[in-house]
Amino acid sequence: MLLLPLLSSLFSLLATKLPDALPINHLQVIGSHNSYKQAIDPKLFAVLQKADSASMSRIDYEHQSLTEQLTLGLASLEIDVYADAKGGKYAHPRGLDMAPGQPPFDAAGAMQDPGFKVFHIQDIDFRSNCPTFRQCLQELKRWSVAHPDHPPVFITMNAKDDAISRPGFTAPEPFTAAVFDQLDQEIMSTLGKEYIITPD
Repeated sequence: MLLLPLLSSLFSLLATKLPDALPINHLQVIGSHNSYKQAIDPKLFAVLQKADSASMSRIDYEHQSLTEQLTLGLASLEIDVYADAKGGKYAHPRGLDMAPGQPPFDAAGAMQDPGFKVFHIQDIDFRSNCPTFRQCLQELKRWSVAHPDHPPVFITMNAKDDAISRPGFTAPEPFTAAVFDQLDQEIMSTLGKEYIITPD
């Protein structure tokens, strides 16, 4: 019942230029969690659900692309990031072998390239609307350039390096100070300083 008024308000915010004097902590926005996430393929989900139906029910969802979410008026996104210094670490998730017959994964070969990757849980929930962090940033920048008067977009990032304590699952690379520096550099070089709000 409230969906249409809500969407109307979101479109109004998107079309309104906010006053420069408005403090950023006076903004209240609507956003999404795991904003990049695609659904787990039904074949794999059925296998996982048999093993742990309660846990699987919590990750049984998907999102539209970042572009579509921003265009709808969402102004807070959350992105999980995994380090992959050499490339290829997450190119063949174990889940592909757990349930044969799934659609191709990473047909373009982006997961083979060195650099940060974006997905929810290694080997299990690995399909993403922007599988590399650079692709996510490039998409965000394209949208921002196309909507030059948009309000600030808040991006929460989750640097993930938790291992799954079961044999055969991919162990993520740890996020050290040097890896965080590389992440900062990726943001700065891909978005550009003029697209980032930093402390004064």
